[in-house]
Amino acid sequence: MYYTNGNYEAFARPRKPQGVGEKQAWLVGGGLASLAAAAFLVRDAQMDGSRIHILEDSGLPGGACDGLLRPDVGFVIRGGREMENHYECLWDLFRSVPSLEVEDASVLDEFYWLNHDDPNCSKNRATLEQGASADTKNRFELSDEAALEWMRLFFTPDEALYDKTIDDVLSEEFYQSNFWLYWQTMFAFEKWHSALEMKLPLPYKMALHAGLEKLRGTTLDELLVRYELV
Repeated sequence: MYYTNGNYEAFARPRKPQGVGEKQAWLVGGGLASLAAAAFLVRDAQMDGSRIHILEDSGLPGGACDGLLRPDVGFVIRGGREMENHYECLWDLFRSVPSLEVEDASVLDEFYWLNHDDPNCSKNRATLEQGASADTKNRFELSDEAALEWMRLFFTPDEALYDKTIDDVLSEEFYQSNFWLYWQTMFAFEKWHSALEMKLPLPYKMALHAGLEKLRGTTLDELLVRYELV
């Protein structure tokens, strides 16, 4: 494994690997991981796109980030993806993808301009009962005990959560908080989901806590839909 710090090598163009013109790449699944891998193979490995093959069982590409326009119900997506400033690999990829609509611009440029002109901020963070405001008053409403439960989850070793659900580690008192409503709706968690799955993002999502009640700190993902990357 090779590690480096800083951006000294981030913008240098790699040499074309020896023999890449005779190789084939087979990627299983048409989700973001395979699509990103294909893009990096074209950009960094300088592999011809005709040698990259993506195998997808579903009739709709995109994996968990697919998007489908259904005339009966509208636009349907299985999972939204909030962005933030430290998605280093994603932004590195998007700076290489040319805009479909703006000459001499990248998808990253469009993301940046959109979020500069219209910063993400929800004036009504959550709704209940098909459109009624949850009236959270932009407060977490976490009791001391509920806050301690959240901290205990953060510090619990991964191995101790292998067979646990969220319901096994959090109580009804936590579920009554606005914080749970914010977190659940932001990341599409259900109580029966894996506790480990919920715990793993916490270290790098902590920076979003301060703006969680209004979704501040995230960047919009509208362009993902436009470019059919989800």
